[in-house]
Amino acid sequence: MIDLKRMMLLCDLAELGTVTAVAERRHITSSAVSQQLRVLEEESSAVLFRRDGRTLGLTRSGEVLADHARRVLGALDEAMSAVAATVDRASGQLVVASFNMGISLLVAPMMQRLAEDAPDVRVLIQQESRARALRLLRQGETDLAITCAYGFGGHESQSGLMTVPLIDEPLVLMAPPRLHVAIRTRGLSALADEQWVSGTADSGLGIAVMRAGERSGFIPRITHRLVGARNICDVAGTGIGPAVVPLLTVPEHLRPLVVDDVTLETRQIQAVVRAGRQRDPKTAIALRALQLISEGALRATRTPIGLAG
Repeated sequence: MIDLKRMMLLCDLAELGTVTAVAERRHITSSAVSQQLRVLEEESSAVLFRRDGRTLGLTRSGEVLADHARRVLGALDEAMSAVAATVDRASGQLVVASFNMGISLLVAPMMQRLAEDAPDVRVLIQQESRARALRLLRQGETDLAITCAYGFGGHESQSGLMTVPLIDEPLVLMAPPRLHVAIRTRGLSALADEQWVSGTADSGLGIAVMRAGERSGFIPRITHRLVGARNICDVAGTGIGPAVVPLLTVPEHLRPLVVDDVTLETRQIQAVVRAGRQRDPKTAIALRALQLISEGALRATRTPIGLAG
C-alpha cells in the first residue's frame, strides 16, 4: 500500500516543482525527499518523474497519481471530521500555532471562550512564525494556525489549506506629540531627519517603514531595530522617535502618540486549517470563537483614538 506521507510529498512536488522547495516546506533534507519519491515510484510500478534541469516534473502517470493523492488526503481529513462529528459535543485536543501578538489578541480569548462553551476541548498553544505554522499544519502536527501577512508581501501557496479571514489591521504612525502638527501639515516628509524605531530589515514592519518613507521621498534612518511590534511600541512610546506599527498592538496608554489621518498599509490576520477539517466540531467551534473575538477587535479599531499634539 502506498504510504500517505509519500503521497503528501508527491502533491508538494506537483505544486512546487523542485525537491528543494518540497524539503523546505516539510522541514526535511532534499535527499530524504528524493529517497521517498523513488520509493513511491517503485510502489506505483510506473515512471512518475522527469528531470528538466533543477526542476523535477511529473509524467502523465505522476500527474494522475498526484490528482488522486490530493483526493485521498482530502477525503482522509473529511473522514476524521465526520468521525469527530458523531460524538455528542466537541472534545479532544486542539493544537494551535500562532504568531506572537496573535496569542494575546486572539488565542488567549479563544481559550477562555472554549473553557465555557466546549470544556472537553483541550487547547495546546505553540508560538510560531507564519512559515513554520503553515508547515506544521500541512504536516498534521497542528490543527489550526493563526497567521499574519502584509499586503505587500509575497504569498505562499495555500493549496490543501482553507483560510478564514479574521482582521484587516491598519498600520499606524506613532510619533512624539511635538511632531504631530508638522506631520499633519507636511506629511511623513516631516520625519525625514528623525531616528526611527522599527523591526529587523527583513521583517514586515521593517519593510513597511521603508516603503512609507520612499513614497514620501526619503529613506528612513532606522536606529532602533527590535523584534516584536509591542517592543517597537514601547520604545517609540518613550518619545525617542517615530514608528509604524499595527493598530491593535498599541497599548491604550500610548494611543495619544498615534497620528490620525496618515494612510499606511495593512496586515491581514487569518485562521488557517487543512481543507476538510473545518467541519471537525472542535475546529469549527474554535473558528466561530475566533470570528466573534475578531469582530470585537475590529469594533475597537473604529473607536476614535485620543490624540495629542
